Order: sequence, then structure tokens, then C-alpha cells
Amino acid sequence: MSYEHQQLDPGAVEDSLAPTRPICQHVDWSKIGLTPTRLQFIGELVSEFIGIYLLILVGDSCSCMALLFSPSPYLTSYWGVCITWGLAVTFAIYGTGGVSGCHINPAVTVSFALFRGFPWWKVVPYIIAQWMGAFVGAFSVYNMYFPIFTAYLNSNNITKQDSVTSSESFFTSVNEHLTNYDGFIGQIYQTGILLYGIFAVTDPFNPNSFSHNGLKALLIGYVVAMVGGGFGFLEGFAINPARDFGPRVAAYALGWGKAAFPGFHNYWWGPICGPLIGGPLGAFIYEAFNRPFMPGVQVHGDTPLMSAWSRLVIKLFPKMALYHFQKGESEKSSIFIEDRFHQDMHVNMDVGPGGTTQQESGIEGLDRTL
Repeated sequence: MSYEHQQLDPGAVEDSLAPTRPICQHVDWSKIGLTPTRLQFIGELVSEFIGIYLLILVGDSCSCMALLFSPSPYLTSYWGVCITWGLAVTFAIYGTGGVSGCHINPAVTVSFALFRGFPWWKVVPYIIAQWMGAFVGAFSVYNMYFPIFTAYLNSNNITKQDSVTSSESFFTSVNEHLTNYDGFIGQIYQTGILLYGIFAVTDPFNPNSFSHNGLKALLIGYVVAMVGGGFGFLEGFAINPARDFGPRVAAYALGWGKAAFPGFHNYWWGPICGPLIGGPLGAFIYEAFNRPFMPGVQVHGDTPLMSAWSRLVIKLFPKMALYHFQKGESEKSSIFIEDRFHQDMHVNMDVGPGGTTQQESGIEGLDRTL
């Protein structure tokens, strides 16, 4: 009997239908212990790995072009190096920011944990993923530029361990006229500027920011380029411990040896310690002295550090406290601090013709961070 003339029993057809899974769920990850929450966290770590991998792949390639070619294509256009690094950051944010926030920088991760409510238990895994991504990214750069490295070393008749210039294709070094302390202080300043800029750009209460659209990624990239243009010749504007340490370890493994560790002037520790101090400092300056006075901010913040800052402000300036009186009593019953520095603030954000939607300050209102 042909298919067109078959008589089907509706009841039999209904009974034959097997239960179907949601279209989005092809694998039951929970059977191997990967709950949706754990799977999401793994996705965040992978995104951090990919984000900084892309940053190093583009950025260190740019450094190779600037240092290994003669004449250098950036010989009279250093701004090209700065903008390339900045656009690499923008590219990474657009690619991975929707998953992990695209910190790709331990100084950013620590700063958001201190001031924007990023979970502390995620900090160390994020930093490890960032260092690993930078490490692998440096190997990829070496793989692409291997013939160029070989030609450079042969033409200058030097070995990898004696070549500071070729090693700087992977990581940063302090200028010969500066001490290690000078480089360390410079990293504090520069990373402070970076984090101040990131916190300003991603602040939903800042009317001049682009925190509610994709332009914030471009603005953060320009902040990175600005730091490079202003300070890059001092110590290479690392402003990122993972960006420097991961490729430095890779360079050591690839044969640069003492040129990588301890490095020129024994400076390996500067790009690690400086940013981890300067980043939170710059973020604190914005959170404590700028954000409280943004339009619409009455109270904000959800971290113990900002709570302690609020108490300190009230202790130093007791008149800033608001006194609440209960009805029928002449004595003060309780004191409420006008804590413009501590509690979450909910605002309505315009979402177009559909109306408004509630937006939280802090990490959740900023596409996780950026």
C-alpha cells in the first residue's frame, strides 16, 4: 500500500511520540555533575581564557612588528601600537564580555570584587584562566613569528637570553633610565587611570558613560590606548599582571631564560605588584569621590569595603548623619546614615518604545562587569 493511502490510528500515533527535550538542551550535563550553575561558571572561565588569548595574540603580534622588523612599520607612528592594543581589548570585550564580563586582567577582577560585588570565590579561578590564556597566546605568537625571531637573532648575532629587544615582544621592561621602583610606581599610576576609566565608563549612574550599550567596549579600548600613548615608553604600559606574567613564563619556556626571569633590571615583579595596587586604588577614587555625586544616586554599593568607608565618612563628618524621630517622642530613637556610598540603588532604565525596566547598580547591572 502506498504511503498516501495508509490509514493511521490517531491514538497509536500519539502513543508513539517519545518525550522530547528542550531544543537548547542536547546533552544532560547534570549526569556528570555539571549543573547549569557549574556549566555557566566553566563558560565564564573559558571566556576569560579566550578573551586574553585574543588580546595577547593581537597585541604581542603588534609588538613583534614594532621590534623585530627593520625598518619598523611603527617607526614614526607609535600611536599605531597603542591603538592596536586598545582595539584588541575592545575586540575581546565584544567577543566574551556577555559571558564573563571580559575582565582579562587580575587588577580588574580584584577591583570589581572590592567595589562592585563580584563574588570573591571567583577571583582566583578567573586570574588562573587569565594567566593561562596569556601563556597560550604567547606561544601562538611565537609560532607565527618563528622565522622572524630566527632572522632577527641571526642578523644581530645574539642568543635569545642576551636579546632584551626580542624578549620585549612578549612582555614589558623598564626603561634603562628608570629604576625598578620607578617602574613599579608607574604601574600604580597607569593601572589606577585604567580602572578609574573602566569604572566611569561602566557606571549606569554616569550620564556621560555608555554603560547601557556596546560603545563602552570601544571606550575602554580607547582608555588603554590613551595610557599607552601617555606612558608607554616608561615601562611598556603592562597595566595587567596576566598580560605580562603569562607571556613572560612562555618566553622563559621558549628559551629566553634570564631575559625573561628575572628579566632586564630584575623587573619581573613590577608589572605584577604595581597593577594590583594601582587598579583598586583608581577604582576606589571613582567609587568614593565621584560616583556618590552622580545624578540619581542616593545610596549604592554592596561590599564591606564601601560600608567601612561610609562609616569612616560619618565618623569624620557627623553632621552628614540623618536623625529620625519617632512620633510622640522628643528624644532621638535611632540614627540613619545617609550612606551615599553603600546600599544598592534601583533605577528605571529607558528601553525604548516598550517602556522601562528595572536596572541594578553594581555587577548585575553592568552585563556582569563591563
